[in-house]
Amino acid sequence: MKLLILILRCLQSRSCVLLILISCLIILGQLFQERRASAYKSMFKNGNNFIFFNRPHNRLSNSSTFIPGIRLKDVKPGTKNFCNFRFGDTHSFKIDDSDVSLTPEHSENGMYRVVYNVIYGDSYHNTSEESRNNVTYCTHITPEFFYYMVEIVDRWEGPISISVFVPSTDASITLCLIERLCFCLPGMSRVAVHFIFPVEYPPDHWKCEPSLTVPQKCSVPEVIAKEKLETFRNREGLVYPVNVARNAARVSARTTFVLVSDVELFPSRQLVSRFLAMLKRLKEKSGKDFRTLLKYFVYVLPVFEVESDAYVPETKSELLNLHSQNKAVYFHRWVCLHCQRFPGLQRWLHRKLPQLDRIIQPFLVVKRNPDTHSTVINYVGKGVKSVE
Repeated sequence: MKLLILILRCLQSRSCVLLILISCLIILGQLFQERRASAYKSMFKNGNNFIFFNRPHNRLSNSSTFIPGIRLKDVKPGTKNFCNFRFGDTHSFKIDDSDVSLTPEHSENGMYRVVYNVIYGDSYHNTSEESRNNVTYCTHITPEFFYYMVEIVDRWEGPISISVFVPSTDASITLCLIERLCFCLPGMSRVAVHFIFPVEYPPDHWKCEPSLTVPQKCSVPEVIAKEKLETFRNREGLVYPVNVARNAARVSARTTFVLVSDVELFPSRQLVSRFLAMLKRLKEKSGKDFRTLLKYFVYVLPVFEVESDAYVPETKSELLNLHSQNKAVYFHRWVCLHCQRFPGLQRWLHRKLPQLDRIIQPFLVVKRNPDTHSTVINYVGKGVKSVE
């Protein structure tokens, strides 16, 4: 009875009524956001897998399912081998103990080993400053994903360093796939491939299976296109050492800058040349302090994923257009809300200057104070460099 009297008295108070109304609005807003998120989440799913920022224009294929390397379907292999084999090709591949290195962690008790530069890029023997002043795309894969390299080679201008997990006969599968691409992609001359394997399962090479031999065309092998490739790793249920593979690809790069990425994430076209042009502008403004600045700078790129029936945007304007249609969101938006949400997201989305389709600018600068070990974020003002 006393509780009822208190409630009635509360309802007679304006502040209490206002508080109840605000609470109701907050609850309704949360329900609306949950329903909206659920609707968007279903849009960005394809079965049980998210479609990441890795889908080229649908005009490349009549199929609604993206197949990495589909752009090679009408290409015929040439007579020139664009790859630089260090230990022999599929017919003569051979390594000994002196070719095997410890992983980047340098642990003799570690579970894995590395053979660096099974094939090496054109810059392998080039030690000039011009060759070092470049950006290496560093990534890692298993044989099933090797044809994603077609998309990376097509979009990336600079060197590429890739680690492949090849326990036992998976090395043979990888060599056969490499050979197919060596006669089809001139850009393979820029690619360095490294083999990662468990100590108990060193690379084992056999003759290529008929399904993987070089055909009359450069099309994707049917077993890969239909996701039916059987690997030693899958049969044995081996753990994939993602960090070991990633680090091996990174430390083997011979350039000043590296972009460490997953092979399913496609870089923007002309990213390398535009990034280097940005550095040139920074150097002109910073003068003699430029090299000192480089020691403390890490350049972070925003990553987005697009809806399954959308195209991969070529410019920021195209990306913003997809975003306005709810067909593009920042990476892992529906997996982990805060994990990939970069600082200043809304401000970045509202910067729609036409020149941002042609150049790279810093968007915000995060500086590390070496004296206090504190981090300061400076939002860059009008007309100053940023990361776009």
